[in-house]
Amino acid sequence: MSPHLHPVQPSNYAAVASWPESAEATQRWAGPGVPFPLPPERFAQVLELALRPGWALLDEQGACVGFGQFWTTDAGTAHLGRIIVSPSARGRGLGRLLMQSLSTQALREDGIQRLTLRVYRDNTAAATLYRDLGFQQVEASSTPELLFMQRTSG
Repeated sequence: MSPHLHPVQPSNYAAVASWPESAEATQRWAGPGVPFPLPPERFAQVLELALRPGWALLDEQGACVGFGQFWTTDAGTAHLGRIIVSPSARGRGLGRLLMQSLSTQALREDGIQRLTLRVYRDNTAAATLYRDLGFQQVEASSTPELLFMQRTSG
């Protein structure tokens, strides 16, 4: 079985929480106010999984190798966030698979036709991937530090 997306489980929390290697990396991944290290027992609460469901990319052995969330922001719009791939699994195309799978899952939600995300401007690998997947930057909604990107279904 190839890697696949699955609702994140408590058994995945420790792995995902261990991937950011510094307070700065944690903030860039999860936003201000998220502690470093992120205690696995606080993972669901801090990342607001009840409001913003999390998804795990599981490899062939069932190990969690990627994580992301999406949530509805406006009518017809889902925002993708907190996208991360395990450092030991990077460089194998799993970021692309994670984004494709997460986008497909979000677009299955009733009425969702537009996807949005934010990415640090200096994260050129991620920004390039998102462009390759059809996301376009919206400069009017961007900041000097963060690009706002969107993609419509179809």
